[in-house]
Amino acid sequence: MKGVNVTGDLKKEGRWAEKRRLRKERKQKVQPKEKNEVVESYRKTARLRLQEMYRDGFNSKRSTDKTNADTRNKIYSKNTFETYKRQFRYFAEWLSEAHSDALTLADARGYVDEYLLHLVELERSAYSITTAKAALAKVFQTEATQFIDTPARERANIKRSRGVAVRDKNISSKTEKQLSLFSSATGLRRNEMMNIESKDLFFNGERAFLNVTKGAKGGKSRIVEICGSSAGETREIVKWIQSKQGKLFPKLNSNYDNHYYRSVYAQRLYDRYKRKEKDIPSKERYIMRKDRAGEVYDKQAMEIVSRNLGHNRISVIAQSYLYN
Repeated sequence: MKGVNVTGDLKKEGRWAEKRRLRKERKQKVQPKEKNEVVESYRKTARLRLQEMYRDGFNSKRSTDKTNADTRNKIYSKNTFETYKRQFRYFAEWLSEAHSDALTLADARGYVDEYLLHLVELERSAYSITTAKAALAKVFQTEATQFIDTPARERANIKRSRGVAVRDKNISSKTEKQLSLFSSATGLRRNEMMNIESKDLFFNGERAFLNVTKGAKGGKSRIVEICGSSAGETREIVKWIQSKQGKLFPKLNSNYDNHYYRSVYAQRLYDRYKRKEKDIPSKERYIMRKDRAGEVYDKQAMEIVSRNLGHNRISVIAQSYLYN
């Protein structure tokens, strides 16, 4: 007999067995409108919805969509697409544990606020919670303001790569030194580093540049100025690139977190081009607010840094990179 062992005693139902039973019972309660109709799970609905939004965004121009106020249900960057998929997976994993009776996306929508509170209780950074919130808003096709209020994403709350990350400890000091030397002088993202080739190096006068065409975020190519900590270091990096053939980093250690070194590059490049505060016209001053109120940056230099890092807005540079 099911549920009875050979001695005749009832088996104690395990936690996972109980969840499977509850899920099965829940499915049986859902009555399809038609005989052959199948209830679609929230995981599948979310996956298909994100894929459709990325497909629509990939085939259109964001600038045009912004003008027409038609960006809500579109995703324009592959990195954003992957981030939103990952964030929804985290939500789905939590939901399957906390509310195993939830089946459809409509069911899942009712637990978003509880999940966000869960992240707050876990002391996740405001930056991480905001990212999760944005991803869920995209999936549920609503505004993030429809969810509960969460901690503001201020500069002091952005924890990602504000020093040597824990996972960096898994990389040897020699490898870390080689990678950091290049990263802090170019500001390339991981995927860009894995696709950059020696032939992408070129010169304009005494300055050296890299032509980034492959692996760039959103498929947008750009020119990156090589900026070592000194003229001598820049020359050494250039010589190293010239000594190579093909891809410079065909394989990149998965434990390598280069976001910190991108910030080093940003600060270094900003210092190269910034003007003295007294020489910056009032209209070209970027004045920080909230937790960094009163700090003044040079918009002209920030725009140069933004272009080299592959960003469109100088506010991103101020918030995420110029924090030293």
